[in-house]
Amino acid sequence: MAIVTLQLAGVKSEPEGRPSACPYCGSTILQKWGKGQKPIRDTQVQRVEVHRYRCTSCGRTFRHYPAGVERADQSLRLQQLAAIAWALGLSLRSVAWIVGLFGICLCHMTVWRDVQTLAERVRQKVRKRRVRVLGLDGLLGEVRGEGRGTVVAVDMGTGEPVNLVEIDERDVEAVVAWLRPLVEEMGIQVLVTDDLATYKVIAERLELEHQVCDFHLMRWVGRALKGLEKELGEEYQGAIEEVRRIVREKPPDGGHQLERIWESIRPLWRRRKGPLEAVHRFRMLLVRLAENWESYTLFLKQEGVPRTNNRTEQAIGRWRVPSRSVRGFKSWEGLEAAFWVCNSKVA
Repeated sequence: MAIVTLQLAGVKSEPEGRPSACPYCGSTILQKWGKGQKPIRDTQVQRVEVHRYRCTSCGRTFRHYPAGVERADQSLRLQQLAAIAWALGLSLRSVAWIVGLFGICLCHMTVWRDVQTLAERVRQKVRKRRVRVLGLDGLLGEVRGEGRGTVVAVDMGTGEPVNLVEIDERDVEAVVAWLRPLVEEMGIQVLVTDDLATYKVIAERLELEHQVCDFHLMRWVGRALKGLEKELGEEYQGAIEEVRRIVREKPPDGGHQLERIWESIRPLWRRRKGPLEAVHRFRMLLVRLAENWESYTLFLKQEGVPRTNNRTEQAIGRWRVPSRSVRGFKSWEGLEAAFWVCNSKVA
């Protein structure tokens, strides 16, 4: 049985220490300017003490809140709890009803604002991060019953989301235009993707190194070789087994070995040994593997480059929980918020 542990923000009843600087001008010389009580909505704390300070430089006053409390009348803990409950598949009104069992009154639109707030916090955190290896994958989101192509970007080092955008992953120009600013801002050097042909072009256009997911590679090559075994004669069985071994073991000179296999079947091709269409497909498979061998084995040469694109697919899988429960979203904002909240590390 799976156990899920949620680490929510702690809530203090009074501030600890003094603010380090004025939020308006940055001055560090502050005067204590009184204190007061603030009622809040929380599962455990109903009232907290708030201190007020005055900046001696700009003359403005501001409040210093306890940990877990901000300007809103909800604590951060309650905001996170409401947003996560929605991300786990509950409707907005269901979340409001459950919170009401604790004696806390929330309307469904307040829950929706909590979702947006948590999503924005995750986005702001991402913008400050450097990412060397980026995972990309596409999905089909549904908004008001209409499928929308979406591309997801994930930090392959931490598994945390980086961005998502409403474009078709097969549209090279659109994906390149979207990725280029991210590459420059975050210092991206490597793309990890599935075996869709457009990703190779995208990596070349952005001058990035490319790792193709090994799971996708083994799957499509295995299926192709299994089909060829049934169509080709005994003359080709040794070559097929050798290709299967090379793809499984991935030797450093695997590309050259595949080229030699291609050369070895040329005499059979000229003598028309075997069905011509099947032999042609076998030769094209060898060419494809040899030309892209560097993309299949980059993980063996560079530390920090994963073998598969699993972390990106896991991020999409977490997003599918609310997607299936609500049977599609009413707006793009809802789809986007679900992705950020489902993949957030709440603290």
